[in-house]
Amino acid sequence: MSRFDAYYDRRRGRRISMGCKARIKCLTNGQTFYGECVDLSVDGMALRSVFVPQYGERLNVIVLVPGVGGAPGKPFEAEVEVKRCNEVQRGTIYEIGVRIVLRKS
Repeated sequence: MSRFDAYYDRRRGRRISMGCKARIKCLTNGQTFYGECVDLSVDGMALRSVFVPQYGERLNVIVLVPGVGGAPGKPFEAEVEVKRCNEVQRGTIYEIGVRIVLRKS
C-alpha cells in the first residue's frame, strides 16, 4: 500500500483521549498560550487552543497529566512540530495536530 493512497492511515499509533490542560510555548518568539491536550499517541498529539501556529513551527508543550491512585501526575513535556491546524469554533478555538520530535520527560 502506498503512503499516498487515499485509504492509508498515517496515524497508525493508538490514540488515548486526554482532556488535560496544556501549556504551549513558541520556540521562535517565546509566546505562551494555554489550551487542552485532546489526545496523545506515541508519535503525536492533538491540542485545542486560541493559538494559530504555522505549519512546521516548533513548539514546546507541557501537558498536566492527572494523578493515579492518590499520587500526583508527572507533567509530560515535549518539543513538537505542527502538522495541521483546523478551526473548531469559528474564530475562537483551533485544533492543532503535532508530531512529537523530542520527549523531555
